[in-house]
Amino acid sequence: MTPEILHVTAADGATAELIVHPSPQGEFVYWLPALGVTARHYARFAEVLAAEGIGLARHEWRGAGSSNLRARRGVDWRYRDLLADIRDGLAALRVRHPDARIWIGGHSLGAQFAALALARDPSLAGVIIVASGTPYWRSFPWWQRPILLGVFAWFRLLSDLFGYFPGRRTAFAGNEARSVIHDWIRSGLSGRYRHAWPEGELDAELRERTQPLFALHLRDDRFAPPSSFDELVSRLPNAPKRIHHLVPTDFESGKADHFSWMKDPAPIARRIREFIVAPHA
Repeated sequence: MTPEILHVTAADGATAELIVHPSPQGEFVYWLPALGVTARHYARFAEVLAAEGIGLARHEWRGAGSSNLRARRGVDWRYRDLLADIRDGLAALRVRHPDARIWIGGHSLGAQFAALALARDPSLAGVIIVASGTPYWRSFPWWQRPILLGVFAWFRLLSDLFGYFPGRRTAFAGNEARSVIHDWIRSGLSGRYRHAWPEGELDAELRERTQPLFALHLRDDRFAPPSSFDELVSRLPNAPKRIHHLVPTDFESGKADHFSWMKDPAPIARRIREFIVAPHA
């Protein structure tokens, strides 16, 4: 089925497309990509999930893909702007599908933002975390901690030097806004998200949420080791949890890492459908 294209405009004039794959059952997952990954890269995932009867609304990050902005010196935004864009995208989806039940999910950084969006919007049905973890340095194995701290210092220096983060030169993400990288580093150093929405108490709001949580870890995910994954899941202590750990033999491709599932999404799509249609108290 041909997806719908909704045009979402933020208060500051930033625009992006929301690609919506309809659901005959009225169940939608609002999907947040990984950092530096455009919405179009989840087309196969959307098709497979739609075949399972679940709609997917593919969010586009500010500065990527269909967005009218590009990060550069003098053009900047931060986590709070990305959260506001998610809020606006959800509003557009609700206008177009007023009777839908909407779950929020994401991949990598997108999954972190899915949790934060749930903290801000308790009307969402629940949250779906795929191949993600917190960047908090203490949540990583001891031998990775000095590496991660060095990455934080290097990325901050690059962002300040260029006025944006030159991800295409570093082979990490895309070209990203300077303040987005600063906010990512801040969460990595402090283990907290309060700075993402200063007017609220995001960390406390996460602890209060009781909506169901689906979390899926991939065995060979070097960007989100088990301890980092567990730390992110622990931020929602009162959420009923369904946790899956997938290994290479679960996939036809024989791979189970941070990005490989995007080309072979059927095992993940099937588990998401089972989670969504299951009874939730």
